[in-house]
Amino acid sequence: MSRDQIMNAYQQQLGRIQGNRMYSDHAKKVLSAQAYKKAQGDLETLRQAELDSAARQRTQLQRRMFGTTSSISDPGAVIARRDANDRAAKLEDPREAATALERAERDGDTVLAQAIAARASEWGWTDILDTYAADRPGFVRDVEEWNSMPDTEDIAWKLGHTALFIAPTPPGFDSSNPGAIDWYAQQNLDSDEPVAPVVPSIFGGDAA
Repeated sequence: MSRDQIMNAYQQQLGRIQGNRMYSDHAKKVLSAQAYKKAQGDLETLRQAELDSAARQRTQLQRRMFGTTSSISDPGAVIARRDANDRAAKLEDPREAATALERAERDGDTVLAQAIAARASEWGWTDILDTYAADRPGFVRDVEEWNSMPDTEDIAWKLGHTALFIAPTPPGFDSSNPGAIDWYAQQNLDSDEPVAPVVPSIFGGDAA
């Protein structure tokens, strides 16, 4: 189910619960709390699935841009990749890196050229990346796709994304006291309405 489908189903369920005259106030709270917990669990699963999908996509793009297509079972390819990465890691100056890239391209050393491009990406050496991308249209497309993706490590993006997957608090509950929802979700429908536990308030005294 999509986010909108989960939200719509949740709101419809709350409407049915609140509109049923056969339910006591206690039963309405119990059923509403259980509906909330179910919806919130589904939303959290969906949110994590989106994050996992974005992470996989970024990993695939990184491998296409700066990884290797050689089999990891090929010892020679593994050694060549490791050597190229070690040599690229020693590049501290963009002019030095530009010269190394030119030499690698001239020698047909695609593994080293790729490692230098990865180093340039880490350090923000755009001129070197432009040179590397000049004859690689596939690389350019991957970069464009990478730049179109959200930065999932950005705090503002994380907060905004998380907010999209928070179900509205059910009627009769205070959003500042989520513990009450958890408590009611564990109660039985056929029991008399018990007194909800007192939750200590951070402002002193007790919170309802």
